[in-house]
Amino acid sequence: MNSTEELKNLNNISIVNPLVLETLEKLIEKNKTTSAINFESDLDKLFTFIKSKSLKSNEKLIKKFLDYGRSIELILDSYFPIIAKRLGDQWVSDEITFSEVTIALGKIQFLNSKMEHQYLANLKVKSSNTKILMLIPTGEHHTYGGIAATRKLRGFGTKPFLTLDYKNEELEDLLYNEHYEFIGISSANNFMVDDINKLTIQIGNIIEKKVPVVLGGNLVNTYKKTNEKLKVDLVSQNIEQVLIELNLKYNKNSLKII
Repeated sequence: MNSTEELKNLNNISIVNPLVLETLEKLIEKNKTTSAINFESDLDKLFTFIKSKSLKSNEKLIKKFLDYGRSIELILDSYFPIIAKRLGDQWVSDEITFSEVTIALGKIQFLNSKMEHQYLANLKVKSSNTKILMLIPTGEHHTYGGIAATRKLRGFGTKPFLTLDYKNEELEDLLYNEHYEFIGISSANNFMVDDINKLTIQIGNIIEKKVPVVLGGNLVNTYKKTNEKLKVDLVSQNIEQVLIELNLKYNKNSLKII
């Protein structure tokens, strides 16, 4: 078959079924973009950007990830928590300064808050009446874990309220004026064990009816090294498992990583 005949046949195909060709083009293009980035390379690049690049540069990179087919759930629920943990690990091993960690976590928190509305809209969350109080205890340096947990709880359709840098009277008001299904405490530091135990006792003294106190955050992985006993009711980093354990209603199908 000569080139003229091939061109004629191709033109005939286009005329007969242009939608097929258009669909194939879209599938090929989609396949090219989604295969261009993998999880680890995404993670390493975003980690480098958060440590050393401007917020504007980070926003551009995240937009690129989204354009490549990464979901906003993947970025907020997987990339950000892993990067936050890496930052903490590098601080502990003296690879970066506390100031550098603080600035980098501030970027993550800003990006998290900016993208949360889109995150919840994508999930099409059905809200329940499950009210939860999330506390970042006074003295805790790392706040992103509590912020991320609160967003994820919203993604499950619950109604969490996050507070940090609170005074004793403010905490009393929060506990007196509302009923919570459980009270979450987020901490990343071993030296906070004693403070968390005191906070748990304080909560028990304020509330007449027993309300479960749950500890989350990186302290869950390291507190046993302190040889101290936590006085909380449940220790877990898995929010869905906490909701199941406490037999609470939530939107089971809302959080799916794509």
